[in-house]
Amino acid sequence: MTTYTRLRYDVAKFPLADLVREVMDVDDLEGLAASEWLATRETDQSTPYHKRFYDNVDVISPAYRTLVRHLLGDTADDVYLQRIPTFRVHLRNSVAVGSWHRDRDFGHDSAEVNYWVPLTRAFGNNTLWIDKEPVHAEYGEVIVFDGANSWHGNVVNDTEISRVSIDFRTLPRAAYRPNDRKSVSYGLPFLLGEYWDTV
Repeated sequence: MTTYTRLRYDVAKFPLADLVREVMDVDDLEGLAASEWLATRETDQSTPYHKRFYDNVDVISPAYRTLVRHLLGDTADDVYLQRIPTFRVHLRNSVAVGSWHRDRDFGHDSAEVNYWVPLTRAFGNNTLWIDKEPVHAEYGEVIVFDGANSWHGNVVNDTEISRVSIDFRTLPRAAYRPNDRKSVSYGLPFLLGEYWDTV
């Protein structure tokens, strides 16, 4: 059975989708054009949408950090935060992540906790799957799960909409060990001040 926790937040207070629409210069994140090819592990972070997001991450960062502090509450000072959230676009006819995986297989610490934040409706074959089960979620919800040790991924999006999301990880400060391996998505070493930051 898939295990995860579902949190909720007020999208009026934390308007992440509005900021991403602004950065993408689009009116509707669900209406992004279908992909002409199937993304792979090597190309799933290479769309023009990813470039716009990461080039303008400073626009997103204040709302991202405020949301994280809200979600973590009193535990915020006990963990390190992924400094730059990972951006995902699940275009129709493609995938958002090119391979099923556990994050620990890519150098992540097994003590990390994953937070998945859909900015559109996430359902059917456009959503995140954890341990082979689809997780349906709405904008304003956050799915918390053990991505370091649980198999997760996605399937080809055959729905009528694109799915856009961000995700991030936290790590208990007591578990932090400097790690020179680099993250797959953004190429940052798993070090404080690089991949990790204080909340």
